[in-house]
Amino acid sequence: MKKKTAPKKTTAKKTVKRTIPHSSSRNLEPSLYIRRIVIISACLVLVVAGVVGLNRHSLTGEVAGAQIMNGLFDQATVSLPPVPNAAAYNIYYGQEGTDTFTNAVRDIPPNISQYTLSYLKKGVKYDYRVAALDQNDKEFYFSPTEPLTNLQGM
Repeated sequence: MKKKTAPKKTTAKKTVKRTIPHSSSRNLEPSLYIRRIVIISACLVLVVAGVVGLNRHSLTGEVAGAQIMNGLFDQATVSLPPVPNAAAYNIYYGQEGTDTFTNAVRDIPPNISQYTLSYLKKGVKYDYRVAALDQNDKEFYFSPTEPLTNLQGM
């Protein structure tokens, strides 16, 4: 014969959460706080030095690339005519033999007597024209169209 057993009573168990005290910078000794600052600063310096060191080769290449690009272009100096009552000047320039000027330098101050046009294609001839502007920014004087004759390598 089997023994009859009484059903087990279940009781709700309370879970006890154990907490571990967290350290904070307020509870640190001053020397430990300073050590943390020194370690974090040293890590930041190492990261910055590593990034600069890795990019050093590409920076050198970019500077050398700019020097190579300068060998591909010419520059020329344009003399601005002294026009009475000129508030500013515009220089229009483009490839020789075309009816339109494709490039312009605008609002050159009246106290400038010469202006250097840069990044002109090597082996290409250019024409230019100077316009003087009045106080209302209206062009009232145009020089004759002339060729750029003093092309020099950049």
